[in-house]
Amino acid sequence: MKRTKIFIALIAIFVVTISCDEDFLEREPLDKISDTAVYNDEGYVESILFRLYNYMPVGYPGRGQSNQQPGRNSNGFTSILDNNTDIAMTKSGWIESWRHIRPGNITPTNNPLDNWKELYEAIYLANLLLSNLQDADLDEAFKARITAEARFVKAFQYFDLARRYGDAPIIREIQTLEDDLLVSRDPVSDVYAYVDEEFTAAAASLPSKVDLSDSENGRATKEAAWAFNGRAQLFAKNYSRSAVLSKMVMDSGVHVLSADYEALFQSHGGDPEVIFEVLFDGVNKGHGMDRLMLPFSYRADWGAQCNPTQEFVDSYEMTNGLSITDPASGYNPLKPYEGRDSRFHATVLYQGAEFIGRPMDVIFPDGLDAPLRTGLHSITGYYIRKFMDQSAPFGVGFGESKQSWKEMRLAEVLLNYAEAQNEAIGPDATVYNAINQIRSRAGQPDLPVGLSKAEMFDKIMHERKIELALEGQRFWDLKRWKMGVEVLNGNMFTGMKVLSVDPVSGEMELERYPIDFRPTTVYFDRFDLFPIPQSEIEKNPNLTQNPGY
Repeated sequence: MKRTKIFIALIAIFVVTISCDEDFLEREPLDKISDTAVYNDEGYVESILFRLYNYMPVGYPGRGQSNQQPGRNSNGFTSILDNNTDIAMTKSGWIESWRHIRPGNITPTNNPLDNWKELYEAIYLANLLLSNLQDADLDEAFKARITAEARFVKAFQYFDLARRYGDAPIIREIQTLEDDLLVSRDPVSDVYAYVDEEFTAAAASLPSKVDLSDSENGRATKEAAWAFNGRAQLFAKNYSRSAVLSKMVMDSGVHVLSADYEALFQSHGGDPEVIFEVLFDGVNKGHGMDRLMLPFSYRADWGAQCNPTQEFVDSYEMTNGLSITDPASGYNPLKPYEGRDSRFHATVLYQGAEFIGRPMDVIFPDGLDAPLRTGLHSITGYYIRKFMDQSAPFGVGFGESKQSWKEMRLAEVLLNYAEAQNEAIGPDATVYNAINQIRSRAGQPDLPVGLSKAEMFDKIMHERKIELALEGQRFWDLKRWKMGVEVLNGNMFTGMKVLSVDPVSGEMELERYPIDFRPTTVYFDRFDLFPIPQSEIEKNPNLTQNPGY
C-alpha cells in the first residue's frame, strides 16, 4: 500500500520538477525504480520537496493554465482576494466574486475559495516525505534541511486550515490502513499549537537567508519560519507569542524595507524586504496577473479585473498624515489626487497618472480608460498599478507573467508585531517604532504620541489596509477581527466619474456614483469561517459542520 501511494504521488511530482541538473532528466522512469532508491537519491528527494513547495499560496489569478502548477489554483482564481473587500471589486459579473462571494452564496457545496482537499494533499505529501527520510541513506545535514523544509510547508497548510475552517483534523504522520481514517476535527487552539510546534522545529534546522545562494531563492529560511509563525499566532490571538516571533525576525537584521515600494511588487525575486516568495519565469511557470489586471487600453483584450473603490481611495491620508475629512489636511476635492500618501500613487491608477509612457485618460464617457466605456473597462473609474509589470510586452498572455508572489515581507512582520505587542502590552515605544518605520518609507509623518490602546489599534488597522492593499491581507483581517458584517454587509461601494479637467488649473469636475448594477455585498457572521465541504462530510461522518451552515 505504501509503495503504491508513493508511485501515485511521484507520477505528478517529477513531471513538474523545476530545479534539476541535466543528468537527472535522463534517469530511469519512476515506475522502474523502488521507493528505497527514490529516497536514497538526493535529486529525487529534492524533486518531491519542490513539488511540496507548489502547495504554498499564490495570490495572483492564474485561470489554471498548465504552466502555473501550484498545488491549487491561485488564492483568487480569476480575481484576487481583496476584490471581495471594501478595497476593490472586479468588473465582470461572471467571476466568482460577483457570482458567489459578494452575494453571500457560500455553502458547503458551493465555495469557490475552498481548498480543504488540496491542503490535506499537501499534508499527506509532507508526511510521506518525512516518513521515508527517517531511514534514508543520505547525508545527515541534507536530511535535516529537507525535513525542516517539509515541516515548514506542512505548518503553513495547517495554518491555512485554521484560518479558513477553524477546527481541523491534525494528522501528524502518514496513515496506514490499520489507522482510523475517519478522523474527527481537533480544536482550532490545538491546530495553532501544532503550527507553532512545526514552525519552531523547522526554524531550528533551516538556514538563515544570509546563508542561501541566489539559486536557492524561494526556499524556506529560519526567518520565514519565525515570520509565518508570528502571523499564525496573531490569528490565534496568542499575542505575546506572536510578538516574540515577529521580533526575532526584526532583531535578526537579515531583511530590510525596500527603498522603492512600487518597484518591490514588480520584482521577479530577491528583493531584500521579501521573506518568502513564490517565483515565476513566465515560461515554465507563470501567472495571469498582467493579462487579467492591466487596463484595457494597454492590452486591447481582457484586463481590468481589479477596480479600486472610491472608499479605498478616500482612505489614503494626505502627506501631512491627516485624513482628507480633516479640515486642516489641505485636501482639495477638485484636485483629489494631489498631496496624498505616496503609496496611493504606487497602488492606484487614476486620471492623469503616468503609466507605461502616457497619462491615464479616464475622462467620462469617451476617455481611453473611462469607466463603463465597454465591458472591458473599470466599473469604478480606477485601475491598479500595484503588481503590474511595466516592462511586460503588450498583450502578455496567460501564464506569461513573472512577478514573484510575495507571501511574506518585512513590512507585514512589523505590522504583525505592532498589533500583537499592542494587544499584549499596549502602545509602547516598540509599537510606535514598528509602525513609523513603514510610514517613514512612504514619506508619511510619525504617528502622534500618546495614543490609547484602542486608538493605536485603529491606526494599525489603517496602516494594514494601506500598506498591504491588494495582497489578500484585508480579506483575512476582516474575518479575524470579526468586522466583516460592519465593513461589508449591505454596503454598496462607489466609483468616480471624471467629467472634465481644466487644462490650466488641473481642477476636475467629478461625479461620485454607486456601483448599483452589481449585487449588494452580503456578509454574515458565519462567513468568518468557511464551511467544511459537504463532500468531505459525506466521506467522513465524524467531521462536523461549522455553525450557520
